[in-house]
Amino acid sequence: MYKLLMKQTLLLLIAFSLHFNVEAQETEPVHFAYANYLGSGIYRTTGQNASLISMPFSYDLGKQGETSYGLRLPVSVGFFDFELADLPNLELPDEVGTITFTPGIEFKHYYTKQWLIESYIDLGYGRNLTTNKGVTIHSAGVSALYHFDINKLDAIWANRIYYANYDGNGYQAQDSYAAMQLGVDTGFPVRYQVFGYQYQPRLFATAFWYFSEVDFFMPRIKSFDEEKNITLTNSLEFGFTMKFEQTIGYSWAGIETLGLSYRFSKNFSAFRLLFSFPI
Repeated sequence: MYKLLMKQTLLLLIAFSLHFNVEAQETEPVHFAYANYLGSGIYRTTGQNASLISMPFSYDLGKQGETSYGLRLPVSVGFFDFELADLPNLELPDEVGTITFTPGIEFKHYYTKQWLIESYIDLGYGRNLTTNKGVTIHSAGVSALYHFDINKLDAIWANRIYYANYDGNGYQAQDSYAAMQLGVDTGFPVRYQVFGYQYQPRLFATAFWYFSEVDFFMPRIKSFDEEKNITLTNSLEFGFTMKFEQTIGYSWAGIETLGLSYRFSKNFSAFRLLFSFPI
């Protein structure tokens, strides 16, 4: 009787374990939905790696007085098999894992010569090409940028509040977060040239506070070990950029800024490649 009871208990434990393993395997990694708001970079959490390349395309529609407006056309692609070790060898990813496109409209208004107010609203779509599942994405935000000088340095103080949300298309997946960002970007009173383009070197530092935790599942399955389920409540970032005097490429798909940065928090880090104003 005792042996029979032990066998039944063992079978129940195995079934219980398999049940939870199936549920874990079915968890969909949808951090790529935030690709256009996280920015380009090689992201690393608890030993896992993924990479995102985001291009902040935009198109100016017009201007009335001190207010200008335009289209936001950001596109991001993601890879699951690309790591820092691949960079020196110029090894490209085998295939694209995700793609995200979140078009929107933006407004910019110079309240004074020093204060610039910005706002945007996006509505787009993202797809995980490895699972053939898609999500609808929407985001909105408002920013205040203050331009000032310190001796011979020109600087920009940025304050931003924004939110982002996604919903699964035809399957159960939903998440959202809101964040506040503060930072300062400082340019040096020198100019250099690279490939015939003149640029100004700049340094920046910024901090993020998230009003709700941001789920950032880097593993392809959700772990029942809570230390491996990455959620962000705050993060810091610092880096340098080259601010070009002339746009490289087309006006709507060109590069005005190029730089590198490092973002980090508990159990989370990212080396980011920047193609636009970093804050």
